[in-house]
Order: sequence, then structure tokens, then C-alpha cells
Amino acid sequence: MSRRKSRLCAIQYIYSKEFSSDDSPDEFMDYINAPKTDKDKEFTKTLINGCLKKKDEIDGIVSRYAQQGYDTVLVVDRCILRVGIFEMLYLRNTPPPVIINEYVEIAKHFSNETSKSFINALLDKVRINEYEK
Repeated sequence: MSRRKSRLCAIQYIYSKEFSSDDSPDEFMDYINAPKTDKDKEFTKTLINGCLKKKDEIDGIVSRYAQQGYDTVLVVDRCILRVGIFEMLYLRNTPPPVIINEYVEIAKHFSNETSKSFINALLDKVRINEYEK
């Protein structure tokens, strides 16, 4: 469950950056129910910093596979996808089906009813077309 908490924290931070949050990841984690162990905090920071560094590249991937167009993707869904795609493509320490399942479960709680199917389909396209290259 601690990895899920790290993923949730990373998504929340990436989402806050959409609205000009000036908090550092450490400051942000002090305000929310962030992971407690050093290992989990490090994983959270890896997700956050990686997403911020690779944002344009990841957004290009979302744009390429979002049939309805990037601009119509809900902000929360973009944030979920950014973290999920980063973890899948750049960390490669969790099997893609597990990553897809984790982010679909997160979407069930943070987004609308159609988002879970959209996120599942898009992450699966990334798995097939980007991860397995």
C-alpha cells in the first residue's frame, strides 16, 4: 500500500503544479498524508522529479495516443497519466500490467466514470508502442 500512497502523493503534487504551486516536493509532503518511510519518500520524489523533468516528452506521448486530443483530456487524468507513463517508461521496476492496474484504480477515485477506461486504454497503448520497443 505504501507504493500506492507514493503514487497518490506524486499525482497530487503534479496536479498542484498545474495551478502554480510553489511548494517543493518536501514542503508539499509535509502538508498532506505523505508516505512515512525514507524509502517511500524517495520513491515519491523520484516520481515527482521525473515527471517534472520529462513533462513535455510525456505530454507528447499522451497527445499521440489520446484520440479525442490532448486539450480535451481532463487535468486530473493528465496528471495520473504523467506519473503512470513516467513510472512505466523510465523506472521499469514494476511490470506494466501492475502499473496500469494501479493508475486505473487511482482514476476510479479521483476522476469521472469514463476516465478509468480512457486511462487503461492509453496506458496499454503506451505499453505496446513505447515500453515494448
